[in-house]
Amino acid sequence: IMTLCNGCENTLAIVNHKLKNNPALKKTINEVLKNIGREFKGTIKIRHFLQVLKEDIGLDLLKKMVKTPLTGLKVAGHPGCHLLMPNEILQFDNPVDPEFYDQYIEALGATPVDYLTKADCCGVSLALAGDKEASNRCVKTKLIDMQLSGAQLISTACPSCFNQFDSGQLIASREYPQLKEKPIPVLYGVELLALAMGRSFEDIGYNLHRVKIPIKIKR
Repeated sequence: IMTLCNGCENTLAIVNHKLKNNPALKKTINEVLKNIGREFKGTIKIRHFLQVLKEDIGLDLLKKMVKTPLTGLKVAGHPGCHLLMPNEILQFDNPVDPEFYDQYIEALGATPVDYLTKADCCGVSLALAGDKEASNRCVKTKLIDMQLSGAQLISTACPSCFNQFDSGQLIASREYPQLKEKPIPVLYGVELLALAMGRSFEDIGYNLHRVKIPIKIKR
């Protein structure tokens, strides 16, 4: 199964791992699945689209496929914690110092910027748990850090993180004027890929984003 969502990949991978490594649990689940003519055999692999790029396609081939390099664009990459942890199960990248998403950004022709809170959570899980104040603090801290890094754009591999940065940025800017004065546009990782493949902002639905600051790409 290939998923475009960090949270989906995380949930599916953890459950897959537990069922494969717990015969008693597997037996219990299969007894339930038997009622609908299904069986968990433990042969499925769960991978995020970035893992497919990393393991099956490779960044060298991806570079050759790029039609419109995102030259000169400074991008703050946010891989998202659900893609990185638990590392003993996901085994995708270093959860403390992730590198692959920056390499992905670089393969598309853009320049990844470094910032201190790269591996930190965006705070969306806190909002889902009911603590919106803590969630806003998390996204505010990351946004200001990204801003100080000189980023012209934020890109994330996770749809939930995308929404947190795009919509949450407007909420955080009410309390922190520096975010209102200099907002940073946000692109989901696949949108960034589409632009590098020659698609237009109209094609990716950029008009539906909350932060609509023009992004200049040399074509």
